[in-house]
Order: sequence, then structure tokens, then C-alpha cells
Amino acid sequence: MKNKSSIILALIFIAIAGNATPPNVKAPKLKRYGMSVGASTIFSIFKVDTRMSEKAYMKPGGSAFIKYNYYATSNVHLQVGVEMMTQSCKFNTYYFAPGYSQYYDLSYQYSHTLRTLEFYLPITCRIGNAVDENNSQTIYFVTGGYSPKLFVSSSTNVENKTTGKGIWGGETTLAYEHHFLGLQTGNCLLLGTGIEKRLGISEKFISFEMIFLYNLSRFKYSGRMGQTNTNDLMLKNSVLKVQIGYRF
Repeated sequence: MKNKSSIILALIFIAIAGNATPPNVKAPKLKRYGMSVGASTIFSIFKVDTRMSEKAYMKPGGSAFIKYNYYATSNVHLQVGVEMMTQSCKFNTYYFAPGYSQYYDLSYQYSHTLRTLEFYLPITCRIGNAVDENNSQTIYFVTGGYSPKLFVSSSTNVENKTTGKGIWGGETTLAYEHHFLGLQTGNCLLLGTGIEKRLGISEKFISFEMIFLYNLSRFKYSGRMGQTNTNDLMLKNSVLKVQIGYRF
């Protein structure tokens, strides 16, 4: 009986010793941060004052970004990024050349093509559906946040709608109705959803995402650079982004 008890105690000791972590071996640390890069095709929505212009139509645009991801938990990521975006639209409205009187006859004889280059600094929170993303192959997530927006540059081309003749082209001035810090700086809200796919068994992911950006303020399009009151048209802008990214 004594020998049987000794054997049982020995087996228990071996089992406990086998599961114990060696004293000089540290448990692996969970990764706390990552970087993301990517690019987007954008669908711009421009709303104009229809008392001053006909409907605005979007033209091709795009963006590129880089983001820092801090993993607050496995599936909650706090993100700060830098993004550059170009947008464009075309609309028919007036054009008042310097020295000519302003006559609002509702004819809208001039076609304006506006293109902008914009800088964003998005601050967002991303929440995934998998509590433990370290062991997930496919992750669905939602994201939301805020970004200041700066007009880096803007240009316009004006044509006579009837003849197609160019009237004027060059740099133009844009200013927010309710600006932030400066006349060319505004605020926008972001809301999106997407999916991430792990590449093999690595810590690298490829993502597909749709994000809606809503600008909180209208901006004023002045037309000809250096001349006042050539147009003074108010526009409201929102963007739907379809983007692909790479997280590592």
C-alpha cells in the first residue's frame, strides 16, 4: 500500500512539474501596436445652393493614408493617421469677370470644374467582432471618429457652356463657413465598416473597408483668384471611400 501511495504522489509531482513554466522563460507579450497603409477610391457628394447653380456632378478622385494602431484590447484599436485626398466636381453657374456687373438671370452659362487637394488627421476607434483577434482568421469590424480637414490647394477651370471656350483657369480660394483654427480648416466625422483577412499565420492583415466622411460645415467657392465676388457659391461636401489596406 505504501508503494502504491508513493507511485501516485510521484505521478502527481511529475504532472505538476510538466505544466509549470520554467523560471527563466518569460511568457510571450501580446503585440500592442501596428501600422496600416492603404489607398481609396472615393465617391464625392457635393451639394450646391440651387438658387445660384445647377447640380454638381462628381469627377474621379482618390486618397492614400498611413495609420498608427494602438491595441487597447485584442479587438479594440485606437488609431491616429495622416491622409491625403483629391476630389473634383463640375457644375454650371455664373462667372463674373472683373469690371463687369453682376446679373443673376438664372442662365448658368458657365461650367466650372473644381479640384481640391486635402489633408486629414483622422482619430478613430476600431472595434472588431472577435474578442480574441490573435486566433482569428477573418475579422469584421466597425470604425468611427473625427478628423480635422485642411484645404492644401484648389484649382478651377471655367468654360462657356454653350461654346466650350475656356474663360479662365488657375488657383482658386476656398474658405469654410464655420472654420477651425484657419479659414481653410474644417471638421468632419467618420463612420465605417470593413473586413480583415489574416495572411497565413502571420500578424499581417489585408483589409477592405467602406468609410463615410461627413463635413460639418459648408465652404465658399470664390472663383477667380485675387478677385472678390466673381462667384461666392456655397457648397456642402461628403465622401464615401472604398479602400484597401495592409496592417502589419
